[in-house]
This record gives sequence, C-alpha cells and structure tokens, in this order.
Amino acid sequence: MTVETICPMRMRTMQRAIYYTQLNSPWGPLFLAGTEKGICSCQFLPGKDISNLISQLWEKPDHLVQENALPLVPAIDVLEQYFSGETKHLSHALDLQGTPFQRMVWSALREIPLGKVTTYGEIAGEIGRPRAARAVGQACGSNNVVLFVPCHRVVAAHGKLGGFGGGLELKKALLRHEGFFSFQLSAVSDQK
Repeated sequence: MTVETICPMRMRTMQRAIYYTQLNSPWGPLFLAGTEKGICSCQFLPGKDISNLISQLWEKPDHLVQENALPLVPAIDVLEQYFSGETKHLSHALDLQGTPFQRMVWSALREIPLGKVTTYGEIAGEIGRPRAARAVGQACGSNNVVLFVPCHRVVAAHGKLGGFGGGLELKKALLRHEGFFSFQLSAVSDQK
C-alpha cells in the first residue's frame, strides 16, 4: 500500500521546495535557484528584475519557493571555484525543464570544454540534426542555467559572436575568463 492509496489528497497537495539566492560574481549579481534534484535557474541579473525570476519559479506547479542559500551551498561552492579560476568544469546536478530537443542541445553544450567555442551548426550536427542550427540557437536562448549549460561557448558561423541573453559584452568577458584569448576573440566579430 502506498501513501497515495492511503491519502490521495495529501499527495496532490505535497509541494517540492525551490530554494533561491543571489550571489555576487565578477560580472555582477547572479540569481541561483534549485530543487532537491539540482539547479533549475542560474542567471545574471543586470537588466533583469529578480522579482520576475522569482515569479517564474512560482509558475511551476506544486512547488514552494523560498529564499534560502543553505541547500544551494554545494552549487555556490562550484560557482565560486569557477569565479576564481580553480575549476575547469562546472559539474553539478541540474533540474531542467525543456523539450527533448532542448535537452539534447543542453547536454551537448555541457560537453564543450573550457576555453573552446563551437558553432550552432556544429552542435546541430553533433545531435544528429545538421539542418537545425537556428533551432539550436533558440534552445540556447531558452537556457535558464547559464554557466552550468555554457551557451556562451556557442558562436555563429563565419566568425560572428552570435547572441547571448546577458549581452555580448558579458559573453566576451566569460570567454576571456575561460581562456578563450583576446586575439581569438578579436577574430570573432561581435556582429550577430
């Protein structure tokens, strides 16, 4: 006998917790949120309203949203190591919501090594959808866990920098931090 058969109403009203906090990064404030499964949001705040990000968390059914950094300490430690240059890979459990295609793209993005970039078309080819470069770009734009799913390491074809939700200056700064050197970056145009 399961809890559902004993008390079905209780199961429908049980809520999963989403914890969130704000931290400082070398590039400005960063919003971080996660569940017991993993990180569900990691976004730079300049130009974004934190109350909108919190509201988006409340849109998840059966979730209780609360400000509490303690459950996020392991992820915060990983981020602080990244900020200081001590880590080469941001590996942490994630709790992502997306289409099967988006999940394939995000998984491929997690494989891009630090200090390297790839193109939207190359990612499309890697996931077996060679004509889906534009859709790869859209999946990158839907990524709510920047840094953990490093969409900033994806550039457009023909040496163009492409887009980035945090802006092109932040994209350049992250690439420099990761060892994609200035001379390489100057070869990558900041035109879309």
